Amino acid sequence: MKDNSDHIIAINSLRGIAASMVCFYHFIYTTIDYFDDELTLNIFYFGQKGVELFFIISGIVIPLSLINTNYNWSNWKMFMVKRFIRIEPPYIVAIILASFYLFIRNYIPGTADIDLTPTLTEVILHLGYLIPFFENLDWVNPVFWTLAVEFQYYLCLALIFPLILHFKKTGRFTFYLLFVAMGFLPLGYQFFPYWAPYFLLGIVYILFRKNLIDQIEYWIVSIVLAVIVYFNLGLTDLIIACITLLIIHFLSDFQTKATLFLGKISYSLYLLHSIVGSAFINFMSHHFREPYQKVIVVLIGFLLSVFSAYLLYRFVEKPTHQYARKLKS
Repeated sequence: MKDNSDHIIAINSLRGIAASMVCFYHFIYTTIDYFDDELTLNIFYFGQKGVELFFIISGIVIPLSLINTNYNWSNWKMFMVKRFIRIEPPYIVAIILASFYLFIRNYIPGTADIDLTPTLTEVILHLGYLIPFFENLDWVNPVFWTLAVEFQYYLCLALIFPLILHFKKTGRFTFYLLFVAMGFLPLGYQFFPYWAPYFLLGIVYILFRKNLIDQIEYWIVSIVLAVIVYFNLGLTDLIIACITLLIIHFLSDFQTKATLFLGKISYSLYLLHSIVGSAFINFMSHHFREPYQKVIVVLIGFLLSVFSAYLLYRFVEKPTHQYARKLKS
């Protein structure tokens, strides 16, 4: 049943699941020459799809916030300031930690003989999520590409979301067309336009849930988007989007203590798991090769990631979130 409530408990749990999926993808699938069982690798390969789950969630929660504040162009500065305050401090800490790790790995026995220490230019470009716009420059942490996509998404919403709220049907369909058109631009996966129709699946859902569009419009737009996503991104990504929306719609109160906790620290966990968990597992992979040892190593790597993420959440992310809420529009 449709529910126009703003409190969708399941979203926090889904964030925790998405972050955990990405963690185990990196711990198991991308740790070189550690796991060789094809079935295990095939299963955890799909953990990377937690990123798509995050994108659908962002397609819901950011527009929901804009709807509730009756967002207009006059509010764009405050909107972007709040986004910066919420996401930038933990991200900066993660950049510092990742840069430090890439430096000290040069002195860790058993690591590949290649210097990955970032240049000052690369570090500075990280602050504006600009790495994808420059050739031959790399993220200090490969998962950061998704943060660039999300930041471009915020900029896009700041510019055109008022079309939905203040220009009725003409504005909405102009908004839809812009998002669909972006999906056909010749840009790669590190840029928001590549994912724009995917985010739009979440946006039209929350418009429907908030009674801003009727059921007919929702289904027509969603079916069109489903076809585009199928041909542009593939069946797997479409299935993930559909399952996510079904859970949010029909199981809005879904929660467990574990998923709620992981959801609370999901952003910090996403930022740190490669620096902490993957680094630990990569080092231990040279010493513990028995199947049962591998399981223990991965679980310890995950627990270390969770612990470090909680510290980042407790002392950086949570205080900045509280400060952002105090800012008036």
